[in-house]
Amino acid sequence: MGTRPHGEHLLKNAAGFLADARHLASGDRHSHEILLHHISCAIELSLKSFLQSCGWSDERCRDEIRHDLTKALEAARWLGFHPSHPDLPSLVAILSPYYCRHRLRDLAVHESALLSPQQALKATEELLSDVRAASPKGSRLGEPSSPSP
Repeated sequence: MGTRPHGEHLLKNAAGFLADARHLASGDRHSHEILLHHISCAIELSLKSFLQSCGWSDERCRDEIRHDLTKALEAARWLGFHPSHPDLPSLVAILSPYYCRHRLRDLAVHESALLSPQQALKATEELLSDVRAASPKGSRLGEPSSPSP
């Protein structure tokens, strides 16, 4: 029986949310809310994946980060993570207060022009790439998974 590297499942889920978000990027106001939710989930899971690849447990992520994207990014930076997309910190700062309170509808309706869907998608895509590239050696994060026996 093979073992999965810590955080691998989170990064796979993040990629799924990002793929769904791409489909929603050109929709109406209701799909904008769903787009923001998928992008937020992809960011959360990507950053937690990085944290887990650095030794954090799932329980520690739940207890210390919860759904706070700002805390997740700060914790990852503390461990040496440097996002390459210049819009990621501002995207996180915009999304986090709404996402952790389950109020993305308010953001979608009232402040939809803060970042374009394309900018948000690009920043999130680069985050996934950055997490794969920045994961500590030996974590195998982002490598293709081997078939289960």
